[in-house]
Amino acid sequence: MTPTPLSNHDAAWFRDAFLYAPIGMALVGLDGRFMLVNPSILAILGYTEEELYALSYEEITYPEDQEQDRAYVQQLLAGELNSFRIEKRYFHKNGALIHCLLTVSLVHDEHGAPLHFIAQLVDITESIQNKEELTALHKRIAETLESISDGFYTVDHDYKFIYANQAAIQFFRKTKDQLIGQNIWEVFPALSESTSMQQLAYACSSKQPVRFEEYIVPYNQWFEAKAYPSEFGLSVHFHNITERKRTADKLLESEQSFRLLAENSSDIISKHAMDGKVTYISPACFPLLGYGSSELIGKTPFDFCHPDDRERLRLTMEANPDKIDAVDSVNYRLRRKDGTYRWFESTGNSVFHEEDRTFTIVAVTRDITPRKEIELKMLEQYQLMHEQTHIDELTRIANRRSFDETWKQEWDDAHNHDMPLTLMLCDIDDFKKYNDHFGHQQGDACLRTVASTLRVALKRKNDFVARYGGEEFAVILPQTDEIRAKSMAKLLLAAILQKRLPHAETSDSEVVTLSIGIATWRPEHKLPQESLFALADKALYKAKREGKNRYSTAEILS
Repeated sequence: MTPTPLSNHDAAWFRDAFLYAPIGMALVGLDGRFMLVNPSILAILGYTEEELYALSYEEITYPEDQEQDRAYVQQLLAGELNSFRIEKRYFHKNGALIHCLLTVSLVHDEHGAPLHFIAQLVDITESIQNKEELTALHKRIAETLESISDGFYTVDHDYKFIYANQAAIQFFRKTKDQLIGQNIWEVFPALSESTSMQQLAYACSSKQPVRFEEYIVPYNQWFEAKAYPSEFGLSVHFHNITERKRTADKLLESEQSFRLLAENSSDIISKHAMDGKVTYISPACFPLLGYGSSELIGKTPFDFCHPDDRERLRLTMEANPDKIDAVDSVNYRLRRKDGTYRWFESTGNSVFHEEDRTFTIVAVTRDITPRKEIELKMLEQYQLMHEQTHIDELTRIANRRSFDETWKQEWDDAHNHDMPLTLMLCDIDDFKKYNDHFGHQQGDACLRTVASTLRVALKRKNDFVARYGGEEFAVILPQTDEIRAKSMAKLLLAAILQKRLPHAETSDSEVVTLSIGIATWRPEHKLPQESLFALADKALYKAKREGKNRYSTAEILS
């Protein structure tokens, strides 16, 4: 890079861009010492300007990164590179280690001799820490899955095994190599056309979790399974419930066998009157809840249930109160005697007594806290992955992928309910001139401001804004006719104007403005989804041609 003489105006602009840049910038001498620094780099490194001028960059570089840094600098000086970008660690003034993204280029004089380096620094410590935390979360989940006694496996959309924990491998009586990458129905042909196949297929197609029980003939055992769909396929958690099923069957044979089995079961087995009051509870209540049997007789589950779970428990208990053999299962938290809460799963039957024409609820309750913790961690991981794939990294609003999904859903809803639907395409006027004048860093800041302004201006919960690409934003307004659409367009234009963001001198406007194209679908219109998008796009460019900073509405023939 060879410096070009600047006019006074350009020099002032360059000075301001250097001083007020949101990223760290510095001029560094060939000896490695700082010659000129901006406030952002001081904030990143924690030094004062005087302190930094007394140091070389190597003195604050993490030792393990120095050799790589020197190698790139030598390549710059040898003319082998024009610039380089690396991730590098520095020592903050307080001694903390910070991770930065460093970009360096070399400036030459008019004769081609090296003058000094220009360095740009972005603090990525938080991003690195987030990646490390995500990696640690994956490791903790994997360690937890390998330590539990229940089986857990994942398959892709072709039902090929991606992962199986040790408990699942032992149950399947296969090695890991015999499972991973193989289709589950080919490995276990006996399961074809089984309840498992039907339920997993339903979970995949409906994108809804499923729970089911099945008797596996080759193993002569009952299993309960829960399948959770994700973008990558299915995660399936299963455990052996043969003992529970046999216990429940024998409970119905006689009271004597019921007592014998209940009092030797590790699960809590209880009887309840129709109002939920406990009439009998097995001794397992003491190790699981800390209460003796006599302390729980006459109580109901609601006396110990977590407040957030009471409504779910009530709805389950009321669902089939007088239907014989109607089995219901519910997960909820119960308060132990020591005040702590644990997750439990209860499965109940209504047993009819012919002699007095009454019903008794028989329930089997087991502690599922370890399993529930895994489910919650999986949900947390899924939500994190979903955000990473549906949020625009620069503007922090919805991205193109999220728009495509929402646009399809709202289009279908509008047709199903015969409600109008409006699409707006918004484009920042003369944004290329803005970038050319202020630079890409300031351009990014402008995009973030416009995005947040549009999001705040949309007051209704279902109104949706996404960054469609570059400086273009898409707005979906459900249940919105042409009148409201025009009103909202005026509101958005005014909101951007109120920000008073200075524009480039070569622009037609002194401040940043928008142009908006509007297309509204009504039930009487007969046009495909892509046609409405095309009409909104044409309306946008019409607004551009008519002078910008305005909206234009597409005319749609019924």
